[in-house]
Amino acid sequence: MAHPKYDNMYIKAMGSTVAICDINDPHNQQFLRAHDMEISALAISASGGLIASSQVGTVHQPGYHAPVIVWNYETRKDIYVLTGHTKRVRLLEFSPDERFLAGTGDDCLLYIWDMQTGEVIFGKKFDEPVILFEWGNLSEKGRRSTYEVLLVSTGGGPQDDVQHCELAYDPIRAQWMLSMDNVNMPSGGLARTYYSAMISADKQFMLCGTSVGDMLVFNMKNSVYRASVPVCSSGLISLCVNEESGEVYCGGGDGTLKKLRGNDLRWELCGEAMLDGKIVSLSIMANNVEMLAGTASGTQYRILLHDLSATIISTSHTNKVTCSSFGSRSDVFATGDDSGCIKVWDLSDYATIMTLAEKKSGSVNCICWITNAAIVAGFDDSFIRCFDAVTGKKMWEIPNAHKGAISSVATHTDQRLAFLVSGGEDGGVRVWALKNRELMIQFVEHRRPVTQVVVDVKKPNLIHSSSMDCSVLSYDLIKEKRIKSHMVREGSFLSMSQRLDSEQELVTSDANGRLLFWDCDYPEPVQMLQDPSRSILREVSVSPTGRYVATCGNDQLVKIFDLVEGGKLLSVGHGHSETINSIQWSPDEKQLVSVGDDCCCCVWNFYGNDGGEA
Repeated sequence: MAHPKYDNMYIKAMGSTVAICDINDPHNQQFLRAHDMEISALAISASGGLIASSQVGTVHQPGYHAPVIVWNYETRKDIYVLTGHTKRVRLLEFSPDERFLAGTGDDCLLYIWDMQTGEVIFGKKFDEPVILFEWGNLSEKGRRSTYEVLLVSTGGGPQDDVQHCELAYDPIRAQWMLSMDNVNMPSGGLARTYYSAMISADKQFMLCGTSVGDMLVFNMKNSVYRASVPVCSSGLISLCVNEESGEVYCGGGDGTLKKLRGNDLRWELCGEAMLDGKIVSLSIMANNVEMLAGTASGTQYRILLHDLSATIISTSHTNKVTCSSFGSRSDVFATGDDSGCIKVWDLSDYATIMTLAEKKSGSVNCICWITNAAIVAGFDDSFIRCFDAVTGKKMWEIPNAHKGAISSVATHTDQRLAFLVSGGEDGGVRVWALKNRELMIQFVEHRRPVTQVVVDVKKPNLIHSSSMDCSVLSYDLIKEKRIKSHMVREGSFLSMSQRLDSEQELVTSDANGRLLFWDCDYPEPVQMLQDPSRSILREVSVSPTGRYVATCGNDQLVKIFDLVEGGKLLSVGHGHSETINSIQWSPDEKQLVSVGDDCCCCVWNFYGNDGGEA
């Protein structure tokens, strides 16, 4: 949502963090961290001085509590932590004078808090969840203002209940009361599910977007239904009103953006545009020249109000991100998700260089680079596919490379050798010639799925594999046989990396939250680091210099350890709201990229012993 005061600033939720962004400078981002689950609702006050955010119910503490946090925009500090909701908060709305904040949730509760004290001034439990809440006119009655409210709750039947309410202070009871009056609907009834609501610029009409794609108009003064205006198909998901011109912008489930002008029974179409995906949010910027639009396809647009011409600001994954990889460049990396989508990103402006989708192939489980020109990915459908890193064109594929999903891939290219190593859920490790994709050699010694394959950093004729069977095996491609094995009794190995310094030890992460260091000359680990949370470590990545090691996993945290100082925990990064699946260092060791089940890609700046930040 756009900031109402500053022309270039906007606020969005990313995982468990609130991001304050500059539309003209993608590197100017500031993060508000206090939530421990995915943020489910955001609101900003009319002056832009307050931000409210809430989340889905936490699983880290009993009770599934979903706190609401109110932030001071200027200081970036939290003012209040408001409790009471559980499960998930659906929406937050500041009153026009910023005196109150209303919040509704899946727990069927409506709370209204006083922003001067942080106390609850009204609370009510409904039979069904309140899905829409909009503040209307303010009027003076005595010493305190009276607030007009539009409220929509799920009726439990074929249609939702629309109510015209008034929030007023009762001096006799010495408390705030919310009186509710059902809106008069047509005698024949209107079976509608409501997706969005706004108050017209003149404060005379309630405008509601519905599941059938029409905009319903209600007279606020008389609480009477007035008109149904057809707008789009697949539901009218979002509405936005220009307070100066009175124009209404409608975002549809079919990707259409329409500009309407009128009131009461008469409405005319003034402009139309098509965006990529269901339009889930609309917000007019402070300059009143542009607006922001977000779609369900993960694309964010800036749109000129006068002609609705759109420019893409950013894109993102909309499914769980499963893997990431850097090539030899520090400013470009690739990611893949469980819908078969692959993106190549430019770190200079966080824009996507290339996006492709293999929709019938299942999840992208692993990804690596061939120099900087091509991307190799392993899929659920047992295929290994290679794509051009700039155009996304498929260059070649290896069908049925394993019996089951591909779990790991790695490549090596030099003047003498150019090969691809793959690991699969069948426990096999296979080596393919990159020139003609012919199978050179295979090893079938693991009894459970292979989780990582690595080409040795010093001797490319050696390859290493880790597996869920608690073993690490090393193979010599010249001798065509296994030359070393390391095993533990418990703790499936989920990832593996290799140090460039020391003795080029292999480092594994396991399901018991351990980092084990393996030297080829010793059968037992030469060093062990225990993760402080003792949770599952999904991936381990050794820095290019070999001094630092980064981990990620089920505790939703990125951790960096300093190996020179005996494995000292150097930094902990909090940015994700769900399991982190992958973390990778940039070749210059100045940044890390982490991806996870929350569909987020987090970029962390690393300053050596000073720690890292996103």
